[in-house]
Amino acid sequence: MRDHLVRGLGLGGRVRAVAADTTTVVQELQRIHQPTRTVTTALGRLATGALLLAASLEKVTRREPVLTLEVDGGGPAGRMFATASPAGWVRAFVANPGATAAPTEDGRLDVGTLVGREGHLSVTRDVGTGRPYRGLVPLFTGEIAKDLAWYLTESEQSPAAVVLSTSVEQHGGVSGASGLLLQLLPGVSEDEAGELTERVRGLGPLAEAGGGPSQWLESILQGGLDDVESKAVEFRCGCTKDRVLSALALIGAREVGGLLRDAERGTPTVMTCEFCRTPYEVSVGELQTVLGEIVAARLSLSVN
Repeated sequence: MRDHLVRGLGLGGRVRAVAADTTTVVQELQRIHQPTRTVTTALGRLATGALLLAASLEKVTRREPVLTLEVDGGGPAGRMFATASPAGWVRAFVANPGATAAPTEDGRLDVGTLVGREGHLSVTRDVGTGRPYRGLVPLFTGEIAKDLAWYLTESEQSPAAVVLSTSVEQHGGVSGASGLLLQLLPGVSEDEAGELTERVRGLGPLAEAGGGPSQWLESILQGGLDDVESKAVEFRCGCTKDRVLSALALIGAREVGGLLRDAERGTPTVMTCEFCRTPYEVSVGELQTVLGEIVAARLSLSVN
């Protein structure tokens, strides 16, 4: 079955449950960014985590709601960024896709060291009202799953279990990627929380658990999943030439003027999308238009 996400409510509406198979998504991220095995693992976890958290966003305006995860832990990978929608798409990038870290003592890929543990995790929810909500917590593992669980517990006062799995073969191919989120809502007793935790642990690595998102949730909630919804998930960027030109206008008149002079001398201006690596060549005429808009905006501000 193609990549998909399943969500629902368990324990009579007291547990929010989401699980996803994101194998093809992570394979596409690997194709685009050409990361090392460890970076692929980290980027896959971040993208999957973004999809899991975005699944709970509700549309309150005509604009599509989106959720953004940013991790900047001070490690070799640099800044990592993922944006997802409850509609089922996600995009992600990493500053240093070629970064490496030595394996752990037991031979596992050391995602924590690669990401770093001296920075922060930020979660931004934008439901389309023009007032995004941003939560920020310190990183304490760099492994991403535990950091997301810590964020939900500390910043949103909602205890959670988060499992993120990306399997990368020795030759570098992605053989599987998946994730699971259980969010405990008011009314869950300590005994019930303990039982759920043991069932999550009993699944083991999701890549080796067999079945799929529906089976994982049924195993943990023992068939008690209500309001079930399933949807396809995919990598999607959504960048356009117009968005590139809008971003170009933000760098300022001096910088755009310099690009214009270079373009007039024959050096093309090429803007590359960080998420999908699509290059956009900006013509002399387009640079002139952008520069004119920047100058006009400044004059308008000075007059007002």
